[in-house]
Amino acid sequence: MQFSAPAAGSVLKPAEIEGHLLVVEPTEYIESMPTQRGDSDAVRCTVHDITTSTTHPEVLWFSTVLVGSLRSRIGAKVLGVMGRGVAKPGQTAPWVLNDASTNPEAVKAAQDYLGGQAATPAADELAAALSLLGAKPA
Repeated sequence: MQFSAPAAGSVLKPAEIEGHLLVVEPTEYIESMPTQRGDSDAVRCTVHDITTSTTHPEVLWFSTVLVGSLRSRIGAKVLGVMGRGVAKPGQTAPWVLNDASTNPEAVKAAQDYLGGQAATPAADELAAALSLLGAKPA
């Protein structure tokens, strides 16, 4: 009989990756997970940060808008740039993934990273993709 070690989760706050091109692979939607602030919905995902060429496994995100946009995408790859949405009166702006799936440079950079065709996406391709999306390079 073989045993596996527990998965090591990653702590990845949206503020740390604001403006970064990401491929997010949601693996699980968790309804009503107990937290220090009470029960909250969450999504567990693998986040490939194309901007920094880093992969973060087992990330848990609780942001309502992020959870809402990813819960129907379990098993898919979502290409986007982490950004801020529009704040409701008296609240902070929510974290959102801005769609990058129709940007050819962003798609190519993500494909190159995920396919292992390059250790890092070409700097000019990534800069062009981020510029067209109004994002900032790391």
